[in-house]
Amino acid sequence: MYNHSGVSSSEGRVFGGAKLSTDSLVGFDGPIRETTLAFRGVEVPLVRPAEPDRLLDDPAVHERNRRDDYMPYWAYLWPGAFLLADALAEGGPLVDQECLELGCGLGLAGLVALRQGAHVRFTDYDEVPLAFVAASARRSGFGTDRCSFGLLDWREPPEAAYPLILGADLLYEHRLVPLVVSVLSRMLSSDGSALIAGPYRVATEGFEPVLDAAGLKHEATKRACLNEEGREVRGTIHRVWKAGARFVGPPVRS
Repeated sequence: MYNHSGVSSSEGRVFGGAKLSTDSLVGFDGPIRETTLAFRGVEVPLVRPAEPDRLLDDPAVHERNRRDDYMPYWAYLWPGAFLLADALAEGGPLVDQECLELGCGLGLAGLVALRQGAHVRFTDYDEVPLAFVAASARRSGFGTDRCSFGLLDWREPPEAAYPLILGADLLYEHRLVPLVVSVLSRMLSSDGSALIAGPYRVATEGFEPVLDAAGLKHEATKRACLNEEGREVRGTIHRVWKAGARFVGPPVRS
C-alpha cells in the first residue's frame, strides 16, 4: 500500500518458534515476523516479534517491571518511528555521518539512516531489541563497519559525542524528559543536532522548557505521514542543537 508520503509495506515471512540469540533476562522465544517497509523509495527490511503482546505475559517481564518499571515497548512500532523514518528518507543522503539512535527499539529510524549512508550506533536499555535490530541490519547487508549496538542507561550516559542523534517516541512519561535532555547535553557534539520525534503527549509539553534550562537551542516542525496500516499519524520533530553550532544532518520539512 502507498500513501502521500511515499511509505509502503510488504509482508515477509513469519518464523514460528524462531529464536534470536541473546543472553538477556527477558529473551524471546515467540514467532518472528519479517516485513519490508519503504519510505519515499528507501526500503528497510525489519525483523520483529510477530506477536509482541506475548511479552506482556512473560514472568520475566513481570519481574523486571516490579524491579525497574520495565515494559517491552521496544516490540512495537510507534508513531514517532514512522514520522522520523519518513523525515530521514525525505532529507536525503547522510554519507559517512556518525549517528546515535537513543532508545532504538526496533530501530526503524536508524535503519533508514543506514540506508542513507550513515554509520549508526543503535542503543537501548534492553539487549533483546538490539538483537532484532542487528538481524534487520544484516538483512540489508550491513555489517560492523557501518553499525554497532550497545546498552545505554540514560541515567549514566557515556562520554562519547555524536554529530547526529535520533530519538523516536522517547518522551512518553514526564520523568523521561530531563533524562533525555541530559543525554543530549552530554552526547551531542558541539556542531551537531538531534532529531527527536513523537506524537503529542502531555509529557512533551515540558520538553522545550527543559531544553531552554539546559541552554540547548531547538525548533519544532509538525509532520504527518501514514503508518504501515495506512492510518495517518501526526506529531512533531524537534531539532535540538548547542548554541553556536552549525547545522548538520537532514533537513526537516513540515
